[in-house]
Amino acid sequence: MKRLPLPDLLKGFAVFMIVPVHILEFFINAPGRESLFGKILLFMGGPVCVPVFMITMGYFVARNRKTPGQNFLRGIKIFTLGFHLNIGLNFHLLWKIVFSGWAYNPWEYILGVDIFYLAGLSLMFLSWLKSLKKGREWVALILFFGIAGLTGGMNSLVMPAGENYVIPFIAGAYSWSYFPLFPWLAYPLAGFAFFHFEAPVLLWVGRHKAATRLLLLIIAALVVAFGKSGVFTTIDLPAYYHHTFLFSLWATGIVILWAAFLRYLLPKWQDVSLIRFLRWLGKNITVFYIVQWLIIGNIATAIYQTQRLSMYPFWLAGIFAATVLITWIIEKKSIRLT
Repeated sequence: MKRLPLPDLLKGFAVFMIVPVHILEFFINAPGRESLFGKILLFMGGPVCVPVFMITMGYFVARNRKTPGQNFLRGIKIFTLGFHLNIGLNFHLLWKIVFSGWAYNPWEYILGVDIFYLAGLSLMFLSWLKSLKKGREWVALILFFGIAGLTGGMNSLVMPAGENYVIPFIAGAYSWSYFPLFPWLAYPLAGFAFFHFEAPVLLWVGRHKAATRLLLLIIAALVVAFGKSGVFTTIDLPAYYHHTFLFSLWATGIVILWAAFLRYLLPKWQDVSLIRFLRWLGKNITVFYIVQWLIIGNIATAIYQTQRLSMYPFWLAGIFAATVLITWIIEKKSIRLT
């Protein structure tokens, strides 16, 4: 299918923020992480990153011409890739556990529910949704509110489950479960539903520009009104990973405003070097994400949360440059990872 510039730009900015946030989280000491700079960075890596990526994924699952079986198989491949990535990014740590007797549970790292596990499971679920002959958009919309609304109850229901490594993929505030299906499945469902409603929505927007501006102002006002709670949840990583209904709505509101802003900006700035670079990142998001984790994860074992904030620019520049270079080489070699 022909590439769409806006989704690539949305994904590109999302993955652009991944390296800075991961370096802050895994390299920088407590005073640096808790500084104003650290909190701003965590916020920038919140609603416009993973929610954007998952909404975009849901949109393209709805848009692609693959059969439900093909989509399900791709979900299995992405889930398997998540398993291998977890081993790769934690290879140094796993080595220390096995050969140096470090007292960590390796399964919490190998089965740590990162975004590829979420993406694979979500794709499997959406493949079923896509098999419905009628009303799939309404089912997706209902499930969006259902998943987001039931997350708090699900987390309470399944906690604690002891050494259970299946339930954390579904729900529960486990320390090694970063993106469980409750609440994160809500976002690909939103993207899936939007694809089906996109044509009438854009038609309405084109005919009612004043009403559209008013609606965006109302969304912006609500985002600001609940901003304090939303920001505090975003910079508190356990709360962010296991957020509940109101934050899901707040984050979705930010995504709507962010997408509308970039949609307005893109025709005017599409030839600007930064925009072109971000679109390139969005096009190569899977490779870029894998490479940055392999680098950051293995270095982190040696220097975990010991670096002063003054060292942050050096780590960021080196790792970001290396990740871009390796991603570019892999693209030129036409190596496919999924």
